[in-house]
Amino acid sequence: MSIQAFMEAGPIARIARVGHAPFEGDDPIEILFANGAVFHIDIGFEGATDIVIREGALLDYAYDHLRMEEPDTYKAIARDWTHEDIDLPWLIGVALKHARRLTMTNPYRVDVGYAFDAGGRDFVLFGEADYITAAALDDPELEGFGLEVGALIA
Repeated sequence: MSIQAFMEAGPIARIARVGHAPFEGDDPIEILFANGAVFHIDIGFEGATDIVIREGALLDYAYDHLRMEEPDTYKAIARDWTHEDIDLPWLIGVALKHARRLTMTNPYRVDVGYAFDAGGRDFVLFGEADYITAAALDDPELEGFGLEVGALIA
């Protein structure tokens, strides 16, 4: 997936944790855009850090192969699949711009995700130790990570 396609999706309509409740910080995130596009964000593959952003709903990406192979299993998964909104009201109706790589510097230095300009605020999406975070860069809860925003990538 290209970060450019993610940003070109336009204004955000909804951001939510997805899967089977109860939700925690290690559950994936979906972002629904006003034009109907959906992208899901999951933890990266290397050392449970960084994130991957893919186009489409996570349910389809992860379980669509079961529709034909094991339809009863798919129906059971889909029946209990839910969404829980993430409380970021300032993000709704805003288009993401100016992607930059995000690096964590505490307790060690590693690339963890991306920062975006979101209507004058910095919105960050990142993953570390199986936890996926979506927040404003200036959120006080993020201070301990020592986050650094890099140069524009898209």
